[in-house]
Amino acid sequence: MPQREALEKAAARVRSYHEKQKQESWSYTEADGTVLGQKVTPLDRAGLYVPGGKASYPSSVLMNAIPAKVAGVTEVVMVVPTPRGEINELVLAAACIAGVDRVFTIGGAQAVAALAYGTESVPKVDKVVGPGNIYVATAKRHVFGQVGIDMIAGPSEILVVCDGKTDPDWIAMDLFSQAEHDEDAQAILVSPDAGFLDRWRPASPDCCRPWSGPKSSKPRSMVVVR
Repeated sequence: MPQREALEKAAARVRSYHEKQKQESWSYTEADGTVLGQKVTPLDRAGLYVPGGKASYPSSVLMNAIPAKVAGVTEVVMVVPTPRGEINELVLAAACIAGVDRVFTIGGAQAVAALAYGTESVPKVDKVVGPGNIYVATAKRHVFGQVGIDMIAGPSEILVVCDGKTDPDWIAMDLFSQAEHDEDAQAILVSPDAGFLDRWRPASPDCCRPWSGPKSSKPRSMVVVR
C-alpha cells in the first residue's frame, strides 16, 4: 500500500473512533423551571509535540491532531524537532491529512515552553499534548497549571506472551514497536517454548535501528522461558 494511502486509511480509522467519543452539549428544564445541563466548549488552540530527534512518527500526528479536530479545537499548532534540518515528509503529510494549522520546527523542553507561554512567533496554546523524551515529559510537568497537558508519559514498555505458534518476525516487530522509541524503553517476551525463542532471536536484530534498538534491547529488556 502506498504510504500516502496508508496514512489516509489510518486517519479515517482514528477519526471514526474519536467521533464516537465526542460529547455534545445538552440541557433540560425541570418542572419548577430550573434549567440543568452540560455545555461542551472546545479549546481555542492546542499544541501538539511530535518527536523527531532520532526517528519520525507520523502516527503521533494522526493520533493527537485528529481527536482535537473532531472535538472542534479551532487551531492545532504542531512543533517537531529537525536535528538534520528537514522535516520528514510523512510527518508533514500526516499533518496535512489531520488538519494541523501551523508547524514550527523546534523541539525539546524549549518547544513545550514556547507552546505554554507563547513567543513572538509561536502562539500560546491552551493544552499541550503528545509524546517525547524525559526532557519533554519534565517540561510538561513544569508547565502544567499554566496550560493543560495530556499526561506525564514514562519510557515505553511492552510485555508479549507467546505460545510459540506465532511468526517470530511478528513478535519481533511487536517488541520493537516500543523498544525503538528510546534507549530507556523496556521490552519483555515470555514464552513456554524454548524452541520458539531460538527461532525468534535471529529475527530480532533485523528490527533494530542502529541508534536505538541495540541500546534499548540490552539493559532494560529480557526473555523469559517458563
